[in-house]
Amino acid sequence: MLISAYLLMSASLVTANPSRTELSKPPKNCQYLKQVATNQTHIRKSIDSIVGHNFDTDFAVPTGESFRSYKASMLPENIGNHGVTINLKYPDNSVSTAFRKNVEMTRKLYSLDFKSPTKAQPYQINLNINGGNKNTYTIAVIACK
Repeated sequence: MLISAYLLMSASLVTANPSRTELSKPPKNCQYLKQVATNQTHIRKSIDSIVGHNFDTDFAVPTGESFRSYKASMLPENIGNHGVTINLKYPDNSVSTAFRKNVEMTRKLYSLDFKSPTKAQPYQINLNINGGNKNTYTIAVIACK
């Protein structure tokens, strides 16, 4: 089941601080989520558009804790257009999209605060990033209580 009633297409990825070029410590009552495959919090990837994969990165939301909001951060190493989609996956196998937009990025930190459009807590947050072949970036997701 796909939940799409709450697309935040008008939201925009904002530059956190034009001089900021690194991902920082999370605020109080927040924590970095860990990537499903590596158990790491900060994931550095390169887009491989020729082969057509390496666009998705999944972050696990810890069970037994209640989070009210999330923040995705991206630090591109290349200037260019990036397609950014943030999907939330729920225990009932439904999915909602919190953000979908093409964003022209420079080498600055971009952040997006978002909440679950369904009010339900996801078990996983998926970031799908596409763009120019071999463009490299670092991404992270923070969950806040």
